Amino acid sequence: MNMKNQPDNNNNFATSDFYAAAFLSAKGFQLFGINKADSRRYRFIFADQPNRPQLVSAYFAGLVEVNARAFVTAIKELKSLMYNDAVE
Repeated sequence: MNMKNQPDNNNNFATSDFYAAAFLSAKGFQLFGINKADSRRYRFIFADQPNRPQLVSAYFAGLVEVNARAFVTAIKELKSLMYNDAVE
């Protein structure tokens, strides 16, 4: 498993891959927060879902599509959250 993408013990899923996080957000996954403990590597924490492993694998393989507008919106929202203290 890629160390950037890890389930945790609370039925959450965390990733430090910004665009994978934007993809999950665009696909409707609920963002719980951003772990900013390491200023060089933010971790995006999502509510995990049963289809997430297959969806993330398909994303990295280029085998899944996402609505372009939803993806751009997710990127803007994540960047806003990263640089503000709106989500801790």
